[in-house]
Amino acid sequence: MVKPPGLEVETDAPLHAATLRYFEPTGPFADAVAAVTGTPLPAPLKATVVPAEAVDGAGLLLAWLRPTETLALSEEAAPLAALKERLSGAEGGYVVELSGGLGAFRLRGSRVAELLSGFGSTALALGLNQARRGRLADVQVLAIGTSTDEALLVVDRAYAEHLRGWIEATLADWT
Repeated sequence: MVKPPGLEVETDAPLHAATLRYFEPTGPFADAVAAVTGTPLPAPLKATVVPAEAVDGAGLLLAWLRPTETLALSEEAAPLAALKERLSGAEGGYVVELSGGLGAFRLRGSRVAELLSGFGSTALALGLNQARRGRLADVQVLAIGTSTDEALLVVDRAYAEHLRGWIEATLADWT
């Protein structure tokens, strides 16, 4: 893959995923998530990093998907297993394992914003701790701003290879 200066694209970022589905974003399930993770569910269009010590000593990212659904992501399986176990009896919601069903692309460097803009999707213009859905290469993508110079693109696994090729073609134009 072409690697333009100031930009690194990891097209097979390790990813374990689950979705938290609930009836009320402020109901008993949301309270249980906050008790387990030490942080509330993310607000609309936001993402939240859960402290590593809250769920088995590994990083966990919660990203808003829609009013009654939050995506939980980790590079390791243990935090999601712990979250699922601890929330198994919580009223008003449930955890659905998605690992293997999603693909992830990590963008790093000083030119991440430029790259996202170059993709042509203004819906994915990101700031820190934002989670936005938009279309890239004619497929639905969730973009998460994880730091000022890093973004994570999450896509249904069925479209990951297509998006990978599209990203590589876009990067080739940058040289």
